[in-house]
Amino acid sequence: MTFSFHPEAEAEFNESIEYYEECEQGLGYDFSIEVFDGIQKIVNYPTAWPVIRRRHPALSYKPFPIWSYLQY
Repeated sequence: MTFSFHPEAEAEFNESIEYYEECEQGLGYDFSIEVFDGIQKIVNYPTAWPVIRRRHPALSYKPFPIWSYLQY
């Protein structure tokens, strides 16, 4: 299984990286690593995550207020 960002989600992701980096140097990087690690977990184990939104598996990233949803 592979993944891709919806164009709007990718734009929001990049804006979030910039936002966190403005808050604290290195935080944008930390955020991006958390998201990509989480996406890799979903790709590797798609049935391991709770189904949250429209019957799609989802993964949250603490301490960041964001979710990833897997759409087949």
